[in-house]
Amino acid sequence: MVKSKINILIVAISITILGLIVIQVFWVKNALILKNAQFDQDVRIAMRDVAQQVPAIVEENYNKNVKEVYRNESNTPFSSQTIVIRSGFESPQDKITPKQLDSLIKREFSKKGINTKYVYGVFNQRGQPVFYRDSSSKAFTQELLDIGFNIMILQGGFFDLNDLHLSIFFPKKSSYVFSKMWLIISVSVILILIVVYAFYYTVNTIFKQKQLSEIKNDFINNMTHELKTPISTIQLACEALKDPDMVDVENKDGFVDIIHSENKRLGDLVETVLKTAVLDKGKLKLKIASLDLNDLVGDVVNDFKLKIKQADGKITVQEDHLHSTIEGDHQHISNVIRNLIDNAIKYSSKPPEISIKIKEKAQSYCIQVADKGIGIKKENIDKIFDKLYRVPTGDVHDVKGFGLGLNYVKSIVEAHGGKVTVKSTYGKGSIFAVCFPKQAELN
Repeated sequence: MVKSKINILIVAISITILGLIVIQVFWVKNALILKNAQFDQDVRIAMRDVAQQVPAIVEENYNKNVKEVYRNESNTPFSSQTIVIRSGFESPQDKITPKQLDSLIKREFSKKGINTKYVYGVFNQRGQPVFYRDSSSKAFTQELLDIGFNIMILQGGFFDLNDLHLSIFFPKKSSYVFSKMWLIISVSVILILIVVYAFYYTVNTIFKQKQLSEIKNDFINNMTHELKTPISTIQLACEALKDPDMVDVENKDGFVDIIHSENKRLGDLVETVLKTAVLDKGKLKLKIASLDLNDLVGDVVNDFKLKIKQADGKITVQEDHLHSTIEGDHQHISNVIRNLIDNAIKYSSKPPEISIKIKEKAQSYCIQVADKGIGIKKENIDKIFDKLYRVPTGDVHDVKGFGLGLNYVKSIVEAHGGKVTVKSTYGKGSIFAVCFPKQAELN
């Protein structure tokens, strides 16, 4: 029921966010279209103003040319008539020069706030080029004729039938228009990313909390089962001791041993939970002393020999060095090794085969615990050190524990400035290695 509601909520929010993104994209697209249209309109108005001012410049150039011709031909009787026939111009560039036209265009574009690169060409009524802004503009002839902004700047007169057309093209128009809207677009993109991330974070948090809740429930159920078993056993043993028919020396000692063993088991379970609580609060206090790893590993292995024998397994220890001394807490490091060996036994579907090696590295000593158990799948290997996480055991159904062991191992090793690593092949076994810094040299 809860999972169904969560899925419906996720779908609803996803559709809403998708709708917002579509609307935002549509809005930005329309804004770009409007900005582009505004740019086109500004260019056309500026070109219209240019076209209106060209005749005055042509007339001014004409008058200058007439005076020049008049001075050159002052000794000719009919010089004034000659001047009229020649119209005062030898070529179109005499009417208006590229420099004059470019200065006029720049001034009008500046009034409209247009400051992007442009090229232009002046063409006659047959589409033939008269002149260009510069040599680079010639490379854009086709664009100028096909998609450039075009306006007539001079009509042919009685003696000059060629109309002159100005065509302007903006090579970087798209990027220029886009740059004018970069702030709006950037804000839109940032807002969308924030909403998407917030949604992702929320959904991820919901699933993590749900997963933690399930793990917590499994932990409570498992712990309840683990605690009930020794309690029930102790209760049965106590009831048996009360039975006069069953109380003799041999039976009494046996029941007492059972009570003692189960009581110790209860103590270990409680101790495990308490140690985890201490680690969580960051109040762990280590009793540092010089430790010989060979001796420490040997003591822990001796404690497991009976358990290994009962499981028809074997355990071997290989020492590379006679003296592997570190500084650490004897109890906690012993517990680390004990946890690794215990896991190697528990996660074996057949009689356990465990190999322990003590190796020296440049700055540390490492204890390597290898087994030929069920191994760990790749998708689970990154989670095994998480608190309350228990590796799925496949065909092994009788594995007990709280999912606290490896989390404890990692915490203790790191508290000593060390590192824990694992390599595993599913179905073939695992190799855990805990490395501790070498003992500091004494002055």
